[in-house]
Amino acid sequence: MTTSPPGKPTRSKGSPYDIAVIGAGPGGYVAAIRAAQMGAKVLVIEKGELGGTCLNRGCIPTKAFLSDVKPFYKIKKASLYRGKEHLSLDMEKLVTRKNEVVETMTKGIATLFSDNGVQWVRGIGSFMDSKTIGVIRDGKRETYRASNIIIATGSRAANIPGVSIDGGNVLSSDEILNVRKIPREMVIIGGGVIGLEFATLFNALGTQVTIVEMLPTILSTEDDEVIRGLHTILEREGITILTGTRVIGASSKGGKVEVQVQEKSGGKARIVAEKVLVAVGRTPHTEGLGLERISVKMEGPFIAVNPRMQTNVDGVYAIGDVIGKIMLAHAASAEGVVAVKNIMEESREIDYGKIPTAVYTFPEIASVGLKEKEARDSGLDIRVGKFPYLYSGKAMAMDEPEGFVKIIAERELGEILGVHILGENAADLIGGCVLAMSLEASVEDLSEAVKAHPTLSETIMEAALDWRRMSIHQPPKKDPPQ
Repeated sequence: MTTSPPGKPTRSKGSPYDIAVIGAGPGGYVAAIRAAQMGAKVLVIEKGELGGTCLNRGCIPTKAFLSDVKPFYKIKKASLYRGKEHLSLDMEKLVTRKNEVVETMTKGIATLFSDNGVQWVRGIGSFMDSKTIGVIRDGKRETYRASNIIIATGSRAANIPGVSIDGGNVLSSDEILNVRKIPREMVIIGGGVIGLEFATLFNALGTQVTIVEMLPTILSTEDDEVIRGLHTILEREGITILTGTRVIGASSKGGKVEVQVQEKSGGKARIVAEKVLVAVGRTPHTEGLGLERISVKMEGPFIAVNPRMQTNVDGVYAIGDVIGKIMLAHAASAEGVVAVKNIMEESREIDYGKIPTAVYTFPEIASVGLKEKEARDSGLDIRVGKFPYLYSGKAMAMDEPEGFVKIIAERELGEILGVHILGENAADLIGGCVLAMSLEASVEDLSEAVKAHPTLSETIMEAALDWRRMSIHQPPKKDPPQ
């Protein structure tokens, strides 16, 4: 064993790398760069393009689409524009711009690797032992040794029995990103984040969208009040939502797809559409990693880790979708940083209670911390503050009056336990709330932080004031101020 400087792990004999990362998605590439910044010698193994699903087939492409479609959607809805019947959107250019954005950002990661001294190889990696990775490149196997290994292989789109993804009429979230023609009808199987974002996108383009969700509600991971609010808005926009409904099969006929469903009542029905999107979640990508060779402990299909991102095998860590905690890009990045800090002998644990979620529907949803029902079911003595967008001057000026901010805080000391936002720019607004919770600010502190006027950030302040029953810009509530 060789001696390492303080703050740097001891490198195993015969291991030229301090850290090897398998996978270069938002968890893997962030971990690699942070490790290099902290003085480690780092290798990244990636079988596809840098950036993983998020950059190439997920977060960034869908947000490029939604950003381009939003002005089209708003103009079509607004009454003050003339000649809207002649307005159209060029899907070819939409896809081209999306590809340009992805290519630019992928090259950016390669540049960051180079600038930080991170070595990366393209190939399929698997464990030979707990310190050795075999990489298949161009049909040949190469081996690399590292003192510590981080598994960041992500996930792939899941499928359901009776529905075969063919890449033509029945698509996963990968293939749908390259659709060049706006379909007349679309059935989306799954009412989670992915399904709702694509429902929003294609509904704005004029597609007749039907969402089929097996659970009693769409977006079941969010606060009940937020779910009800979004459900109402989406139906008002013309999206058909079938909850408690199970897809039992799908078959292509004459350029269309017939989807067979079982309804809440137990009866069966069929829906015919031009395209079907299967958006029933994601499956961790662990096949072929050779985890059995080093006896990595699993929790169902996921790799088991502790809050330090350590597996049961010394020197082997796992982050991102393969551990199944919060399957979001920024969660993977945070986990990657935690793993690296522990490898570099800076003790750190992940705090999932302060990792936000965001859904990019029209309007957006964002949340952090406990839902109201969770807090009450836990026996916590809470109080809720709310502020509707309808009372926000900026929201009205933007013609975005839908939604609200909801703050859940402990009654006696005002500890912020959760924040839930349904409304324009919710995903950006939640950041300030995460900061407040991280700094252990009270809801009173949040209410007294002066915001610029007119801005949507005032809705956070007003919701905090409402928790104190001192909101200025909405009707007073009956219970006394706090």
